[in-house]
Amino acid sequence: MKATTERGQFRNLALSILKGRDNALWDQEPTHQTYLYPLDASPELLDLGESIARQKPKIPKKQLFQIGPFLATNSPLSHRGPFKHAIDFLVPDGTVVLAAASGVVVEIQETSTTWGPGPKFRDYLNYLTIRHPNGEFSQYCHLQAGSVSKLNISIGTQVQPGQMIATVGQTGWTDREHLHFIVFLLDHRPENKAGFKSLVPQFK
Repeated sequence: MKATTERGQFRNLALSILKGRDNALWDQEPTHQTYLYPLDASPELLDLGESIARQKPKIPKKQLFQIGPFLATNSPLSHRGPFKHAIDFLVPDGTVVLAAASGVVVEIQETSTTWGPGPKFRDYLNYLTIRHPNGEFSQYCHLQAGSVSKLNISIGTQVQPGQMIATVGQTGWTDREHLHFIVFLLDHRPENKAGFKSLVPQFK
């Protein structure tokens, strides 16, 4: 599998999959293993997250939640369908991104420097995907251009839990600084046109 400047396996979907009503396909299935947080915990990150949430357009309080030492949100527009259980960690650009578990890097996009607050920007997303030994995948999105290759990470690299794999940088569909983190499981049921589903991350 080669690095690509196009959407990868988990991004090459029609936007229509984000519309309409949710159904049982995307129910609350937890991950089958526990994961580290994909960020270093520090007291100032919670305060910074609150500051990011107050940026215009301000995130409504009902969409905010604390997960461990971090402030996070679920985007009502993009966290739908197979992306339902994604978590947006509100952290500033330049924040170190860590591998949440051991695995092999299977997708990288890191050439973009473009971002904006709408779906037309989604093809400009920088991201990295890791396949874990139990068959789950974790994906880390909105990465700084070139931050993966600077760490000598490429397709096929074996990474360890807590290893630095990138830094946060606004790219793709976003209106503020954050790390979009999601865990996937392949799902080839005929009724699942996406071919995968997100799981509810269980953190250590």
